[in-house]
Amino acid sequence: MKKAGAKEANNRKTVFADFFEKNKNVEFMRCQLTDIAGNLREVTVTKEQIGSTGITTVDGSSVFGKIIPPTESDMVLVPDTSTLFMVPWSPDTAQVICDVFHPAEKEGDTLKPFKGCSRGILKQVVKKMENLIKRQHPKMKISRVKALFAPELEFLLLPAEYDASNIHLDPNLKNDHYFVPPESRVNETLKTITRHLGVVALKKEKFHTEVATYQCEIGIGHGNVLRIADGTMTAKDIISTVAEKNSLRASFIPKFNQNVNGSGMHVHINISGVIDGKEVNLFYDPRKPDGLSDLGKKFIAGLLKYADEVTSLTNSTTISYKRLVPGAEAPTRISWDWLNRTALCRGHSKGTTKVRVEYRAPDPMCNPYLGFSALLLAGLAGIEQNLKLSPPDKRNLYHDHDGVEELPGNLAEALLLTQKSKMLRKGMGDFIIDTLFMLGMKNWREHSQSVTDWDIKKYL
Repeated sequence: MKKAGAKEANNRKTVFADFFEKNKNVEFMRCQLTDIAGNLREVTVTKEQIGSTGITTVDGSSVFGKIIPPTESDMVLVPDTSTLFMVPWSPDTAQVICDVFHPAEKEGDTLKPFKGCSRGILKQVVKKMENLIKRQHPKMKISRVKALFAPELEFLLLPAEYDASNIHLDPNLKNDHYFVPPESRVNETLKTITRHLGVVALKKEKFHTEVATYQCEIGIGHGNVLRIADGTMTAKDIISTVAEKNSLRASFIPKFNQNVNGSGMHVHINISGVIDGKEVNLFYDPRKPDGLSDLGKKFIAGLLKYADEVTSLTNSTTISYKRLVPGAEAPTRISWDWLNRTALCRGHSKGTTKVRVEYRAPDPMCNPYLGFSALLLAGLAGIEQNLKLSPPDKRNLYHDHDGVEELPGNLAEALLLTQKSKMLRKGMGDFIIDTLFMLGMKNWREHSQSVTDWDIKKYL
C-alpha cells in the first residue's frame, strides 16, 4: 500500500515538473473540488506551495458542513494530473481537480478516501461497471469498458442591468427564443466560452439560443463519464466567469418564470468496450432491427425502473420540481421511445453505430458526479437483473399518459425514495445517501416555511 502511494506521488511529481517546464509563466494553482451539493470549491496555492506531489489541505468542516466534526476536519486534496490545465483567462494560473481524502495517521501511510467525495464515488461506480460488463460477457473478451456521457447544458445569460431578482415576475419573457441569432454581446460571450472549453480539452460543439428569453445551450461533447463530470463543473465555471467579464450574469436555475420553459441538462449515454483492439459501442447490435443491443435495452430498462429513486440526485434542488411539472416541456412520465421529446428516455441514432439513450430529466444545478453515478448505477442494475425493456411508447405523453408512472413531484418525495433505495445504497454507500437526505430535507423544510409572492397574492 505504501509503495503504491509512493508510485502515485512520483507520477504526480513528474507530471507537474513537465507542466511547469512547458508553462513557465505559472505562478498559481487553483486546486478545485466539488462539494456534496454540487458547488465548486477551490483553494489557490503558489507554484512553490503545491510541492512536488501537488497535495494540499482544506478545512473539511467548512467545505462539507456539519457532516464533518470540527475535531476531524483536516482533509487532504490529491490532484488528478489528467485534469491539469492552464486557466484560459489567466496566463499565470493553472487549475487541477482534486479528490478528497482523510490525512494519513503515519508518515508514508496510504490516504483513506473520504466517503463524501462525490468524484471518488463516481470512480467506484465506474469500476463496478467495468467488472460487471466483463463478467457478464466473457466470450466477448472486452479489454476496456467506458461509460460515455454527453450533457447538454442550458443556462441563462442575463444583462448585468437586468433586474434578476424579479425575473419570476417578468411578463415579457417568451418561449420564442429558440435558434434566434444572439445579440452581439451574447454571441461573443458564447464564442469565448467555446474557445475556452477547447483550452481545457473539452470537445467544442455547437451553441445556440434556447426556447425561453435569455436562455442558451452549449454542449461539451461525449466522453468518459469521469472526464465529462469534471468537464461539466469546469464548463459551468467558464460560463459564469466569461459572462461576468462581458457584463452578463449566468444562471443555471432550473425554473425562473412560470410562463416559459426551464433549464435542463439532458444527458446522452452509452457504453463502449475495446474488443480485439477496436472500440465499439456496446449499445449497438447490427442483428437487431433497431440496432439496439440487448445490453442497451437492459440499461434503458434499468433507467426506467429506478427513475424515481435517482431523481433527487439528478434534480437536487427544491426549484427543480417547478420545472418537472406535468404538461410542461420537461418529461415527467417514466417512459421511453425513439426521438419522442415527451418521453423520459429518448433513443437516438436508431439502427446506427451511434445508438444511445438520452435521459431528459436532469437539470444543471445537480452535482454531476452524483447524478451521473446514479444514472449509471440504475442502468447497470438493469443489466445485472436482466430486465426486459417495454415497447416504445409513441404517445404524446404530455397529454396522453394513462397507465404511465410519474416522477416524484417535489424534493421531499424524491429524497424519501432515494433514502429507501437499496440499489443506490449498495452502489454509493450509506454515508452519501444519508447525508444527501439530511441536507436535502433541511432545504425542503426551509422551502416549505417560506412565504412567496404567489402565496400572498393567492391567500392574503
